Amino acid sequence: MKLENYEVADSFWKRSRGLMFRRGMKRPLLFTFPKEARVESSIHAFFVFFPFDAIYLDNGKKVVDVRGSIAPFTPLIIPKGKAKYLVEAPAGWAKRKGIKVGDRLYF
Repeated sequence: MKLENYEVADSFWKRSRGLMFRRGMKRPLLFTFPKEARVESSIHAFFVFFPFDAIYLDNGKKVVDVRGSIAPFTPLIIPKGKAKYLVEAPAGWAKRKGIKVGDRLYF
């Protein structure tokens, strides 16, 4: 699947802010992490006021974990596999697109 019309969080500050303090989400947010890892690609939903999906991808852009409808203020989300990329999208987006572990995303 090709990821289109997305925002990029590719710096320390953009990754740190992520979805925090936003009122909603109009398009997916693509995170690029410095290296492929589990703990270093973990996230939280503190100060995120709406549910969202998290799709984790490895270096080859293969989906290693899909978390649907993460609740606001969830303290810790660690992917099941090592991730280099993360797509945060509106709640239900991954299910509507049929994204599952093992799929590849292109961007």
